[in-house]
Amino acid sequence: MDLYTVISLLGQGTFGTIHLCERKHNQQKIVIKRINADLKSVNMEDAKNEVAVLKSLNHPNIIQFYDSFMKSGSLYIVMEYANKGTLFDLISKTKPKRFSPQTVMNLFCQILMGLNHIHSRKVIHRDLKSENIFLTGLRDDVIKIGDFGISKILLNNKNAHTVIGTCNYVAPELCDGKPYDIKSDIWSLGCILYEICALERMYEGTIYNVVLAIAAGQKKMIDVSYYGIQMQQMVELMLQIDPNDRPNTKDLMSLTDVFPSLHILGTNLGCISKGQKFDFNAV
Repeated sequence: MDLYTVISLLGQGTFGTIHLCERKHNQQKIVIKRINADLKSVNMEDAKNEVAVLKSLNHPNIIQFYDSFMKSGSLYIVMEYANKGTLFDLISKTKPKRFSPQTVMNLFCQILMGLNHIHSRKVIHRDLKSENIFLTGLRDDVIKIGDFGISKILLNNKNAHTVIGTCNYVAPELCDGKPYDIKSDIWSLGCILYEICALERMYEGTIYNVVLAIAAGQKKMIDVSYYGIQMQQMVELMLQIDPNDRPNTKDLMSLTDVFPSLHILGTNLGCISKGQKFDFNAV
């Protein structure tokens, strides 16, 4: 920690603390997550898993990993700082107004590109939600997917089994205790697209209420008179009960309503931050 100046505490919990810090040599603001030294070995393994996941990812729409180190038995993770808060914050501040269809597609496509990169590295995020999607950018809002603490790397294309995630965004196969894969993130993405349009969550309440709503096939509608039927169809496509019926990220990127926005983002994202370039062919 000798290389950094602590500015403020961003969060604190059972597992450790998150601080906004500054590099002493160039005043760059970064985030440092400290994982408590006295955690049980299984929790420390989860923290080390986050480091492994972050190291494997490199994309403009994903929180950038800078460094990790051990000190006094605690694990420190140094990451990019997104200075505009979370997507959840942006949605909360937008009410009672709403995003334009163009803004919705801009936000959605950035999440989609980041998720596509994650899945291409055989990683399931497992806790994709508006609180874990951060915003930064020199001019327009730039999406950064973060918080990979419970992500899982799929080895040999095996499915995952551990029930984990936030109940409002959890896929039905997780509710049923069935094996799951990257398609569980697609369900969460569908919930997020609805949330950006409607400024409320698709499913609210306890895990019990959410499971009942999913089992009953309950789905809310966005305002199709404003956003168009195609946006509603995209939401429903991602919220198919059977994960085999859901598209993957490549399928979504090829949709006629998505590709034009992807093309615009692909030509502009090279300007999102100083010194960071975007290769559209790498998405």
